[in-house]
Amino acid sequence: MAAKTKTKTKGSAKDEAAELLVLLSGIKLGAKKHPPGSGPKHDKLRDAFEKSELGERHVAPLIALVLRGPANVGELAERIGLTPATTSLLVGELSRAGFVQRREDETDRRRTIVSIDDSIEEAVRPALDQTLIPLARGLERMSAAQRDQLMDGLRVLNEEFSRSPENGLS
Repeated sequence: MAAKTKTKTKGSAKDEAAELLVLLSGIKLGAKKHPPGSGPKHDKLRDAFEKSELGERHVAPLIALVLRGPANVGELAERIGLTPATTSLLVGELSRAGFVQRREDETDRRRTIVSIDDSIEEAVRPALDQTLIPLARGLERMSAAQRDQLMDGLRVLNEEFSRSPENGLS
């Protein structure tokens, strides 16, 4: 039986930040339960991550490339809410590991287009599709205004984390 969503009285920003952290942890744990747990494609992806010393910070660019397609580093940085310099670093590490491919933009040779390697997309796509199902169900339960507010709020939080020197990414 699914837990019911409860409405809470408004507390201080610090209290709500603590609750948000707990909620996001639950969402993260739930998302980890949905990807296929084993199989050659999943094992290959996990092994490649471990051998290349890639970590969670590399997941956002991979997801963005799978879901939204190829992009230059600046566009990819906007998609994931990081600086172009940090995104370029992540892309370089992903490229060396064979997860992404870089090619010169035919219309502007100063730009580099980044795309996900086909074999990696093939391994990542099923896990993403499984994770998107409960996210979509949750968003469908919200009104359009609630969805807009949630997405706006998450973008603001993402901006704050990408600006924070403590996160080690910018």
